Amino acid sequence: MPRLLVLDFDGTVTDAEREGAPFREGYLSDIATLTGLSRDEVEELARRFEAEIAADPQSHGWMYGGRIVAPATVDPYLRIMPVARKIFDEVGAFSREQDRTHLLDGILYKYNYPKTEIAFRDGGAEVLGALGPDGDLLTYVVTNSHTDAVQHKIRVLGGPGGALDWLVDRVHGRAKKYVIHDDWTAVPESMTLPGLGRPVLLRRQQYHDVIAALLDRHGLGWSDLVVVGDIFELDLCLPFHMGARVAVMANAHTPAYETDFLRGHARGGVLTHMDQIPAFARG
Repeated sequence: MPRLLVLDFDGTVTDAEREGAPFREGYLSDIATLTGLSRDEVEELARRFEAEIAADPQSHGWMYGGRIVAPATVDPYLRIMPVARKIFDEVGAFSREQDRTHLLDGILYKYNYPKTEIAFRDGGAEVLGALGPDGDLLTYVVTNSHTDAVQHKIRVLGGPGGALDWLVDRVHGRAKKYVIHDDWTAVPESMTLPGLGRPVLLRRQQYHDVIAALLDRHGLGWSDLVVVGDIFELDLCLPFHMGARVAVMANAHTPAYETDFLRGHARGGVLTHMDQIPAFARG
């Protein structure tokens, strides 16, 4: 029986710290323009707030719809969100929550994401190439990033011979894993993780529906699913609740409460290299 393998992309197949540096630079430059601060002043504030967040990760996160939907420490894309909010608080700018969400999660993200570099994790081309389009692991990419941007990265990774063109057509972007649907009651509101003092919200219906459609296409169930991502709250919590096997592709900023939980569960795993994915998925 084949299994469905769903991969996140940015931070999972790529090195988020390397590729996200220009994103951070552009984002903070735009904040300087919006607030009237100098770029140096914004940088000074950003470094101070980044240190505060790193020192107290429990109290900070990616706020969406007035609630924390992911940790704030894992990658540059997530770290910038609470930093930007703190800068706006410091200068009294954009105090209306709806305006902040639209500006930070929409406009600034959209216009700075294309500035990212392309920096893959070691072994990515070889691992994905070996999986192939017709193997026992039916492989797809489901990501919050825009479809065309991730497709471009996969073409680059596949090289001039088009070794990964088969995966290009299996990218499902803008999955909105961060959107919580309170009126979707098919799953509980939340789950708890030891060591984390807030709930992990589960009602990510749009993400659920993307994966459910892939499972239906292949006549598979949730127990036939393996998901690998770099953030438990965004990529893994909902599939895990539904019965899938999940693994976090860890980095130096992955919260310990995530890795501890996954190491202690029969359906969980902690990976650090791309070449570990096939064995975990088939295990």
